[in-house]
Amino acid sequence: MPGVAFVAHCLLNQNSKTDGGARCPGVYSPLVDELREAGWRIEQMPCPELAFAGLNRFWAVREQYDTAAFRRHCQRLATAVAGAIEARVQQGEEIVLVGVEGSPSMGVTITSSDPQRGGRPAWPDGSPELTSGEGIFVEELHAELARRGIAFRVAGETHALATHDVARERARLESVLDDGDA
Repeated sequence: MPGVAFVAHCLLNQNSKTDGGARCPGVYSPLVDELREAGWRIEQMPCPELAFAGLNRFWAVREQYDTAAFRRHCQRLATAVAGAIEARVQQGEEIVLVGVEGSPSMGVTITSSDPQRGGRPAWPDGSPELTSGEGIFVEELHAELARRGIAFRVAGETHALATHDVARERARLESVLDDGDA
């Protein structure tokens, strides 16, 4: 039975991304269409980076955001989101978290990383930027939900990655959404 999808802010508002980061105007429709077709309700999570650094920020890697101040900020946001998730779980709802792969804060299985990065972003051609792992906010949300004893499914939307394939992404999301029916 479908439940509630807690979705990364920028997937429902591409205008919140850094300059040049939006893949489409407004809502990322393939994700929303899939969730709606599957009967899931959608709740938008806050964007930790937007709330911390504003609209005119540069895009950054995990190491640039991994500071005590940003972690505290993410912990506060994660506590609020975990409270909303906990309320849904107490009502018997299924939960899925949809993050953004490649994000330094909302990555589910892929985050951005470069220990040498500092200042305005610039990479030499061919320089790797992505690495396995969760983004900072997702990490903090996992920790808060674990403290509350709440299990949930996760899905990472790859629309920001060069390897993105809409059909493959839909199939992967369907698999995560259907996982609770077993």
